[in-house]
Amino acid sequence: MNCPSCTSQLEKGFLYVRGIGGSLFWSTSGSTNFISKKDLEQLDLERISTTSTGAQAVLPAFHCTDCGIIVFETK
Repeated sequence: MNCPSCTSQLEKGFLYVRGIGGSLFWSTSGSTNFISKKDLEQLDLERISTTSTGAQAVLPAFHCTDCGIIVFETK
């Protein structure tokens, strides 16, 4: 798989989200007021994790060692 930013080869690996209540949020806006979370979509880490633990999520991901971009896919 190639990097969508610089087209270099991506390194396959895993993205770890640790901690009880650890969350990932998605928004199309770069200036959303994070305190209200009004315009944010919370991703269900338990549903997309490769592990069944509630304390962390392990997400299949790709990392570009040239430009630093991280790519992961949710289901």
